[in-house]
Amino acid sequence: MSGGIINTNIRVDCTDQPYLLRVYQAERSIDEIEFELSALRRLTAAGIPVQRPIDTVGSRPMALDERLYTILTFVEGEVMDEADLSPAIGKQMGRILGDMQNALEGFVPAGQKARCDVDFIDNLVQESVDTLEARAEKPFAERIAAAWQRAREPFVADELPLGLVHADLYPGNVIVQNGTVVGVIDFDDAYYGTQFFDVAIAAMEFAFRGDVDLDIEIVRDFVSAYESARPKVDDNLLLDAMLLNCFRFFGYTLPLTTAADEPVEGNVYAQRIALFDDSDFRKEMLDQLGRR
Repeated sequence: MSGGIINTNIRVDCTDQPYLLRVYQAERSIDEIEFELSALRRLTAAGIPVQRPIDTVGSRPMALDERLYTILTFVEGEVMDEADLSPAIGKQMGRILGDMQNALEGFVPAGQKARCDVDFIDNLVQESVDTLEARAEKPFAERIAAAWQRAREPFVADELPLGLVHADLYPGNVIVQNGTVVGVIDFDDAYYGTQFFDVAIAAMEFAFRGDVDLDIEIVRDFVSAYESARPKVDDNLLLDAMLLNCFRFFGYTLPLTTAADEPVEGNVYAQRIALFDDSDFRKEMLDQLGRR
């Protein structure tokens, strides 16, 4: 058994098929795990390609040596990487996300999970600013703090529809076979909040080639496919939400950057914050999207 960054995931080959044994980090509560599992049951019942929980003893997570665990179906295939990105993949992911949100319409998951929207990112940004100032990088900390105040403004009214948010839709959480998406995995970060943020996260994460090269064709194809199942997307709001979520991922990855003693400006999400916060880049992206 080997540990992951958060949870420990082990493939278990059985006589009928392989399964995934997920052993949760000690801090994860039963309520949080039930939230995840109830969402997976809802999505698999609707035919969405996600892992199905195997309920061996009721529907609650089980415990072994004081660690909670569950068993899920195993999705055969390869984890997507940057080489797999293409307009075709963008279309598939846009439609899958649209179908996923339709399947979750009106659904309130079981259990409890903390919301990870603006207030949550407020705390992450403050922690990041404190870290930067402790590293004697006050000018950079001030730029991050100022950019965050601009990024959060469109969302403080909290007027967008709420629903289940996967919150980590990026290539590493997608399984493909021969250019076809066969599974979306890892709902461990899922929460109930601003559902539009999944659109922004996925449109961004499946369109970047390298740290700052955004393939606008993939963004267009992703959004168009999403709109075939869901309401029309506001391009300005899409870019706003991309910027906002870059701060969340910056907060998550900054400790890794500092632990490796790497330049903070080189952090991929620090670079993307600078990119999306630039008015010339934003105008260029809106012009290339050509959807206003």
